[in-house]
Amino acid sequence: MDVMEESDDINEMEMNSMKEKLCEILVAPLPPTPIKCENNDRASSSTDQHEQHQPKDSIIDIKELEELMKILGDHVDYDLKDIHVPVPQCCIYRVPKELRKINEAAYTPQVISIGPLHHGEKEFIEMEKQKLRYMLEFSKRVGVGAEKLKEFKRFIEDNEQDIRNCYQENSSLPSPKFVSMILHDAVFIIEVFLKYWLPEGTFDFFLHTPTMINAIYRDLQLLENQLPYFVLQKLIEQGAFHNVRNKKNHDHDPLLILSHKFFFNSKPDVFPKPDYQIQHFTDLRRYFLLMNFCPEKELGELRDLPIATKLHRSGVKFKMGIEDSLEISCQDVKNTIRIPYLKSCELPIPWIKGLELQIPRFEIFDETECLYRNMMALEQCHYPGKTHICNFILLMDYLIDTVKDVDLLVDEGIIFHNLGDNAAIAKMFNNFCLQILANPSNSYNISKKLKEHYDNPWNHTMATFRTVYFSDIWKGTATVAAAILLVLTFIQTVFSIVK
Repeated sequence: MDVMEESDDINEMEMNSMKEKLCEILVAPLPPTPIKCENNDRASSSTDQHEQHQPKDSIIDIKELEELMKILGDHVDYDLKDIHVPVPQCCIYRVPKELRKINEAAYTPQVISIGPLHHGEKEFIEMEKQKLRYMLEFSKRVGVGAEKLKEFKRFIEDNEQDIRNCYQENSSLPSPKFVSMILHDAVFIIEVFLKYWLPEGTFDFFLHTPTMINAIYRDLQLLENQLPYFVLQKLIEQGAFHNVRNKKNHDHDPLLILSHKFFFNSKPDVFPKPDYQIQHFTDLRRYFLLMNFCPEKELGELRDLPIATKLHRSGVKFKMGIEDSLEISCQDVKNTIRIPYLKSCELPIPWIKGLELQIPRFEIFDETECLYRNMMALEQCHYPGKTHICNFILLMDYLIDTVKDVDLLVDEGIIFHNLGDNAAIAKMFNNFCLQILANPSNSYNISKKLKEHYDNPWNHTMATFRTVYFSDIWKGTATVAAAILLVLTFIQTVFSIVK
């Protein structure tokens, strides 16, 4: 009996000692530098090679973590060295799972993998071979050659840590493979851009096959399929492509000019401000939409905004705004009735004002949903306090509920598409904001003004009057004729009474 009691006392002392150690570990601050594994046999492993390229604040102290797991009695099957802490330089993300489930194809590359997040997937093996072909063609350009490619590789090696820091996920590729992957991807993009900028007249499968160039165009703007912009910018600078210049903007870097030509060929030559730091192509696409956007000071949550057809029935006029912009405006206008056959003659309705809602022209093509979804995913991950595109799409989602809402916006020129089915457009907008968290909207004042207008019964009455009696030239003519006939009848009656 005494032996058992003594054993219990020893066990209790051991437990108290373990609890004290656990408290010390949990309370004590982490050391400024991580403790390296002392096993020399593993010093040359791929994980250790990668660890050399990680910033100190992104490496968990493995020894302390293992000791904590031992005290708690926990066991994990995965390598603790793979635990990665994203750093502030991170700008390339995995799309959140719940968001990806809604439309997985919109976030997944079709023909080409760029960067480590989709590297090594079987469906892109043939394109990896094409990247080598493009590297050979790039080396044959004037002023390039093998030595220039060696310079590119040295730059990537010197900046490997910064490049790795740009990705949310920890790449398991060892240093040599990681550097080669970045080099191949970067040279491929640069060579495609140069061929698109300076066509040499020779047939190129990617640039002369519409389905292929459209797929590459799409894949290069996906959030998960990016290279850091500074890598491409520096490599083009080292390549000294002085012939890539813009007539109006000689000071812009060649990569920006090449990117604008490739992604925005038909758009005016408008470039980002010099102080804006571009993260990657998805970020560049977002910037062009926000370039002239001025957020309002008063923000608020959008709620219970009537759909477009209901607003239209209350007298709200819809007008097409600027293309490729997020500028939405709502202005008071005079409420008038147009006199038939007299284009410039409008009869004002006193005391009652109308509203005109100007919405940017929204062009929809096959890849539009994909591009907007990736920009919205970027805002969710990287710009959680500036979800301007998400807020704009949320407003459009409030306005569009049925096919009739799309019909109205199409008729007003606000929505242009080549999909052939307005029902598909309505479904697209209804699904856009699923699993999206938007900040207080810049359109709060506009929505408040629209709701106040809609809640006024006089506006419905006047809108109904205009719709019933002046909706087209025939109804307007009949109304005017009836009014004239009524006036003449009244005059005749008065004269008859007088006589």
